[in-house]
Amino acid sequence: MVGEYCRRDRNTTRLFAVAELDKRPKVLVVGWDGVRDDTLRQMAPEAISEIASRGRWWTTTLPDVDIAPTMTAVGWSTILTGVWPDRHEVLGNDDTYHLLHRYPDMLTRAFCARPDIATYAATSALIFGTDFGPGPVLGPGVRTMTWFDRRTYPGGFADTDVLVADDAERRLGTQEHDFSFVYLGETDSAAHAHGVGSRYEEAIARQDARLARMVQAIRARPTFDDESWLVMLTTDHGHRDEGGHGRGSWQERQSFVVAGLLDGSPATWATEAANVDIAPTAWAHLRVTPSERWLCQGTSLLAP
Repeated sequence: MVGEYCRRDRNTTRLFAVAELDKRPKVLVVGWDGVRDDTLRQMAPEAISEIASRGRWWTTTLPDVDIAPTMTAVGWSTILTGVWPDRHEVLGNDDTYHLLHRYPDMLTRAFCARPDIATYAATSALIFGTDFGPGPVLGPGVRTMTWFDRRTYPGGFADTDVLVADDAERRLGTQEHDFSFVYLGETDSAAHAHGVGSRYEEAIARQDARLARMVQAIRARPTFDDESWLVMLTTDHGHRDEGGHGRGSWQERQSFVVAGLLDGSPATWATEAANVDIAPTAWAHLRVTPSERWLCQGTSLLAP
């Protein structure tokens, strides 16, 4: 299965050897489900704000409902593939007819282009670990995968996010993963259950504390000074004030991208961003040049 993805990439992708770099590039993408950008900016949580201070915080807007609904599977498919819904054709959480086989996730793309890139993901959403709907959205190029079935935990994401964060903290601090994706879903559950209010903000604060632990683990790595860590955060959709999404209100369509270099290296960042820019930004930092055959619709947020 991995070979099926990789054969069509390897001969068409210009690569940069890691040995050419002063530091080994590494990327962590953290996904918070259902987090409104306006709420997040008003709260300005410490960990995400610190990352933004080392890079940039962009407000982004998702496609209108005439293209695709503001649903979880749609949003994460867009983020992970670097193409919009009218190309990957994931148009709902239950959608089994799509083109993800043509547009695999960004970790699989990177691994197929250069198999020395160690990939890792940790999550508990069904679309990542089962064949529910369009799943599994994460392809065979994710060589280390930690998945917890939230259906087996009474608190759902509130329980499994703790386990996901623990696993990520341990692996990011001690293992040699070059390209990592960590998904946390409690924020979405909180908005569905309680609307956009104090309970929602408390869930966001817990997500930020988990992010802080991941970053602290990275900084404590004995090899940190020899590495260049790019950390990015994003969300798949927003929420209506009363909770809920899937329609086309601005509250539901709002998203964000936060990116920063942990070592404080100077960088020139794009002034505007879109969610499809996350994948090519990660590839650029890892020195993987996308093939034209990938048909990526985003551009790197890091200037060359």
